[in-house]
Amino acid sequence: MNRFMADLTYQDFKSLVPSEIDTVILPVGTIEAHSCTNLGTDVTIPDFIAKNLAPEIQALIAPSIPYGITRTLRAFPGSMTVSPKSFEVYVGDVLIGLFKTGFKKAIIINGHGGHYNELKDIALRAWELTSGYTIIIHWWHLVESLTMEFFGESGGHGGIDETAMVLAADPNLVKPKQCEDIQPYLVRPGTYVFPNAAPLLLYKEGEGLPKFNEELAKAYANKVIDFIINYVKDVFQAWENNY
Repeated sequence: MNRFMADLTYQDFKSLVPSEIDTVILPVGTIEAHSCTNLGTDVTIPDFIAKNLAPEIQALIAPSIPYGITRTLRAFPGSMTVSPKSFEVYVGDVLIGLFKTGFKKAIIINGHGGHYNELKDIALRAWELTSGYTIIIHWWHLVESLTMEFFGESGGHGGIDETAMVLAADPNLVKPKQCEDIQPYLVRPGTYVFPNAAPLLLYKEGEGLPKFNEELAKAYANKVIDFIINYVKDVFQAWENNY
């Protein structure tokens, strides 16, 4: 079945929600520089995860939100931002609207590290107004231990983990030769650099540089998606047991 909410007629939607489907996935990202992957990396990955997650948990996929809060990478060409206040009001209204259409549960797949506090506040406001249940997934953070286990090293911004996921989603969005001229920057704890020194950010010295092996990328992506599917099912079961 077609799981993209925007592709359904209102009659299709009425027949499905909430009688057959009570869960919606909302991909959220931003537009900013990511070493040699696309500016929309933070949207491409949540969209890819959502497409693979939806049939496993009987969910529909809401249209993704591509514009987010870009901070330290705003100086790089093509990067753009909305204000935190605009983001919180708009995404909050979208989530509340989804609950009001009949969904009982929502999963926000977030692709960008600049949304932590805003998304928490959004979920709380939606609960207070609609009693809707929300899971927020910052995918790279949730699977951090898996990334270390799979690659033997930690990820980075535009690094090994994000590059692998984009490769798995669409190899045409990765330009390996463009990475050759990028000098990665190691982020040090206790510092804040604005604008940031590079669009390829590492968080552990000597770890996280992108690899361009499509077969390896697909194997990693499959493990990430399985990890997220199991996590979501665990939360759903806990909700069912306790509420």
